This record gives sequence, C-alpha cells and structure tokens, in this order.
Amino acid sequence: MSLMNFFANLFGYILNFLYELIGNFGFAIILFSLLIKVLMLPISWAQQKTMKKSQKVNDEMKQIQFKYKNDQEKMNQEIMALYKREKMNPASGCLSAIIQIVLLISVFMLVRSPLTYMKKIDSEIIKNSVGYVKEQGASTNYPEIAVINYITNIEKQESVDDNQENEEQQEENVIKDKNISNEENVNSESYNNFNIKDYKDELYINMNFFGIDLSKVPTEDLTNIKALIIPILYVISSFISIRLSTNMNNKKEEKLISDGADSKEDNVDNNSNETIEENQEKVPDLNDAMADTNKKMSWFMPIMSISIAMVAPLGLALYWLMNNILMIFERLVLNKIIKEEGE
Repeated sequence: MSLMNFFANLFGYILNFLYELIGNFGFAIILFSLLIKVLMLPISWAQQKTMKKSQKVNDEMKQIQFKYKNDQEKMNQEIMALYKREKMNPASGCLSAIIQIVLLISVFMLVRSPLTYMKKIDSEIIKNSVGYVKEQGASTNYPEIAVINYITNIEKQESVDDNQENEEQQEENVIKDKNISNEENVNSESYNNFNIKDYKDELYINMNFFGIDLSKVPTEDLTNIKALIIPILYVISSFISIRLSTNMNNKKEEKLISDGADSKEDNVDNNSNETIEENQEKVPDLNDAMADTNKKMSWFMPIMSISIAMVAPLGLALYWLMNNILMIFERLVLNKIIKEEGE
C-alpha cells in the first residue's frame, strides 16, 4: 500500500464516521475540513510565528550576508547560528507544504473513489457494480461515481413510484432517465449474474448538498449552472485569501522597515551604517527571494486547484472551499494573537 493510499484510507474512516453520523456527504466534508484544520493548528501556529521571526531577523541577516559575502561557508555558519539563536527552523515551511500536498492527493483519491476509501466496500462488489453500470451505458471518468449516480437514480425512481413492483420496469425507467438508448439495455442480471439492486443500500451515498449533486463533474456538463456554483465560490475565496495574505505581509514589511530605521543609530555609527546600506543592495536578500517565491505559489496553487476542481467531482471543490474559508479566519485570529504577544 502506497503512502497516499494509507492516508486516503485513514481519512476515509474519519469521513465515513462523520457521514454515518449526519447522513449527508456535503456536511460530512465540511466537518472533515474543520477537523483537519483543527489538527493542523499547531503547525499553522508555528509557521506564523516563524514568519514573524524571520521578518525580525531580516536586518541582521543582511549584515551577515554583507560581512561574509566573500566567504560562503562562514556566511552559512553565521546564518545557521542566527536561526539557532532565534529558535527558527528553516525547514519548517517545507513540512507544511508536504502536508498540504499529501492532503490534496489523499482527498482527491477519497472523493474520486468513495466506495473504496470511505465505505470500504468489497473490491469484488465494486468491480461487478462498475461493470454493471457500464453495460447499461454509463460513461464517466470516475467509475465509482457512476455507480453512486446509478443507485441514486434507482432511489429516486422508487421514491416516485413506491407501488411499482416490477423490477425490470424500474430498471427500464432508470435507464430512460439516464438517456440510454433501448438498444443498449440488457437484462438486470446480465453481468456475471450480478444484480446491483441487491447492494443498493451499501452503495448509496447521499450526495445532495442544498440541491447541488456533489458527484457531478463541472466540465462534463457546462450547462449545469448548479455544478459551477462551488468552483466559482472557491475562486472568490482564493482571491480573498491571497489579498488578505498580501496585505498582512505588506504591513509587516512596513513595520519592519520602520523599526529598523529607528534602531540603526543605536547599533552602528552613521558612516558604517551608510556603507552597509550601500553594499547590502548588492547582496541578494534571501527573505525577499523567499517572499517572492511564496507570492508566486500563492497564485499558482489556486490556479492549479481550480483546474483540478473543474475535472473532479464537486466534493473536492467543496473541501477546498471550506479549507479556504477556514484558512482566512485562521490567519486573522492567529495574526491577532501573535501581534498581541509581540506587544
């Protein structure tokens, strides 16, 4: 079992527990997003504090870079000593990035194959169910989602006409509802003597979220306006998150420059300070480079995510939307707490 499969299975147990608790896939994803965000709080807290510290030591790092610009080894030693003195871990940002990638891939696998990872249904039943709906003419890039849609159609048909007892007629109505031609219709037990209706309770997942079917893939039917609502909200929340992050970073940089200007006279004499300032412009600022990289990534990740969300079941876009909303509140709260601690 691969690492991604392990996490997809682990998250599947959690999501299934939440689903069994409330009976709705959409609300289960919202609670799942909240739970993951709470578990990630210690890492987010450490990352925010590290970012604040890195801005504080920026001025001192520039002086080290200038002082040892001709001795790369000594420069690295002094920078590492600075990190150690300030109790900063330069690799802490990598941990958060790795976790985000693991979450992205694992949740995608979970939403793509909920029968496997969430409901833990026997692989043979899934295989026969997929084969069955394919023989009925179902076509999708996500076989397990096709099975869930088929079962949902059966549930709808049975709720519309509870008195209808003829199973073959029910199957025919479901097929017509899915716009499958009569020539493609087969007997309900034509696939390895497998009747999917015997397992409909196991295979059924309530994907209805305020009238939006979370099993839908936006690009499969661009005329379905409902399927575009969640991706659009995700894009809006991404831009709000980026804007908020940019504004916070700009304010921190302005404060750092202001504090640095006030303290220069206490640290060095005017002549040496001017010399350092003139030469620092020639030395690459690692923090500025890091900030530039983070800025590019802050735009790249939403663009990549929306590209994936448009070709994946809507459950994934809902998870990312909730993650964005929670991230916005998290940044506001953590930034306020850290700011108060600094004062």
